[in-house]
Amino acid sequence: MPKLEIKKTTELTRKQVSERLISLGKALAGGSEVDLGAGGESITVEVADRVQFELEIEVDGDETEIEIEIKWRDAATTTAKAAPEPAAAAPAKATKRARPRKAAAK
Repeated sequence: MPKLEIKKTTELTRKQVSERLISLGKALAGGSEVDLGAGGESITVEVADRVQFELEIEVDGDETEIEIEIKWRDAATTTAKAAPEPAAAAPAKATKRARPRKAAAK
């Protein structure tokens, strides 16, 4: 199958982002078919029962970035049985710290 990549970047409010993440979470919890869309375009994908989940947080000067990646292989290409879910590991210590909040002037 040819590679398909859709990438959209837009500026949203924190509330709008939370609504999109909640919608994605509900779709994942509700079944394997997830409808994703932005800007009037949408695509439906079949999500496997087991996925790789990656969370990346980068702090570089005054810019902070959070990346969430979910990936899987289609069932037809998976030959081995899914491994049991590993126990949760302790989170790794961050090498950089986020900037502290500035106190409001009184």
